Amino acid sequence: METVAVVRHVEVQVVTTSGVYPAHGTDQEPIDHPVSKVLEKAQKKLDIADTTNWVATVSGTEIDPAKTYAENHLKGQVKIDWGPREGGGGKGVRPSA
Repeated sequence: METVAVVRHVEVQVVTTSGVYPAHGTDQEPIDHPVSKVLEKAQKKLDIADTTNWVATVSGTEIDPAKTYAENHLKGQVKIDWGPREGGGGKGVRPSA
């Protein structure tokens, strides 16, 4: 009988406008931990003062940091882009005449 290995960890890298955490490689995180734990580590290590209204995305899809990696359907190597939500277009500054 063949046994199937159970994946219990993900390899995570967090990319922000302030830098990358960890600086080299990835951080191994338990798959059943909330994503917010690695974001807290990144915030402290990169000395980011305020992350209010920041969003976390993986491959362009927003994820919920309060949920675990498994609940966010993340596995293997994961690159989390984390930063302020991009503002919508709206009315911009018009060139002067």
